[in-house]
Amino acid sequence: MMKNLKITILCLTIFLGLFYNCSSGDSEPEIVTDKIAPSVPANLTGSNTTQTSVDLSWSASTDNIGVASYLVFKDNVAFSSPSSTSLSVSNLTANTSYSFKVRAKDAAGNESGFSNIITITTQANNVLLTSSGNLETYVGNIIDNAPGNSGNNYSDPSSSQLDSWNITINDILQNNIANAVTKAGELGYQITEFTDTTITPSQIFYVLEKKSSQSNYWGTYVFSKTPERANLVLMAPHSKYDTNTGKQALFCFKNNLAKALLINGTHRCNNSSASSCSGTTSACGSSAAFRVSDMAHTTTSMFQKTTDILFNKISNSVFIQLHGFGKKSSDPYVIMSNGTRETPAVDYAVKIKDALLLEDNSLTFKIAHLDTSWTRLIGFTNTQGRLINSSPNPCSTSSTSTTGRFIHIEQEKTKLREDVNGWTKMSDALKKAFN
Repeated sequence: MMKNLKITILCLTIFLGLFYNCSSGDSEPEIVTDKIAPSVPANLTGSNTTQTSVDLSWSASTDNIGVASYLVFKDNVAFSSPSSTSLSVSNLTANTSYSFKVRAKDAAGNESGFSNIITITTQANNVLLTSSGNLETYVGNIIDNAPGNSGNNYSDPSSSQLDSWNITINDILQNNIANAVTKAGELGYQITEFTDTTITPSQIFYVLEKKSSQSNYWGTYVFSKTPERANLVLMAPHSKYDTNTGKQALFCFKNNLAKALLINGTHRCNNSSASSCSGTTSACGSSAAFRVSDMAHTTTSMFQKTTDILFNKISNSVFIQLHGFGKKSSDPYVIMSNGTRETPAVDYAVKIKDALLLEDNSLTFKIAHLDTSWTRLIGFTNTQGRLINSSPNPCSTSSTSTTGRFIHIEQEKTKLREDVNGWTKMSDALKKAFN
């Protein structure tokens, strides 16, 4: 097979960073190790720094064979080996400085020298965030992304966390926003000053929301800086279960420029632990105790704490809580209750009923303190209603008298909560009731 040809053949085969020099004759190839390191990565920079993250990027290195990966160091410790020239770093601590540097590595294990070193300081907890646009879009995204009916994402706050939340809400009500931002940050929450540019003139809202890096799904709370209806509070404790009630409450809040909006943070069945408060439901399967993640039926929650503060700090505040139900043939389209069988001096349930009939005269109603034989879906175990009606123990004891400041509204879907047409009926009715 042409063994004696005097032709020198040079073949350069690359395998695991080794060269094979093949010459004429039958001798074994000579193995030459790749000892050439890649060039040093250049222009390391950081961008989009938040309280918990930063984006890194750098210029590519070159190598005689090829760069296999990069080693990224945080505070002199290698923690990632991307093949690209960028990396998003997460799980950082707020208001903390970190140093970063990068080196390149080829297939043979040769490593370059280090890039330039950069120091990044994450944002502090006490930074008031800003955003603008449509409040319905902004808060609607939070509602859409809330955890569903399992996962145990929701957890009860501790007593010290409830105390810190109390300070946060009071600071917001007193317009001490800087103090509120600091306290919220200690709880894993942030405050966004949101300018809604779809309203004329533009309106400013303060959105108290969970930080994206945190897992304490206690709900989202929105406050109008200059409310037109300073005594009106909208509530949606079951936004992931009672279809569209969260976005309906948001719509009514914005279009009435109400004082505050309270929206739960997870599906009502998210946590498998039972609430100690009285009452049962089949919402999570067979009839059983309410769950701790059910904001309308637990007292150790930020939802309950916020209700308590608003009730006591705003002397004439009225709380409208929106729910939804599946209508039976014997049911009306709307079931309303003030949480008791008592008739208050100012009857907002009747005011809202009369206003809704002006919007849609096909609606039918049951009102618990007027239709006293009606017992279905009247909210007597609702812990916010019990609190507002001065129950001695909102967790276990129904109220025997009413302040008239809590209205529990159950709605059939197609008439009022299916889409913006129904939401507009409720919003306009509230505008008439609270003129």
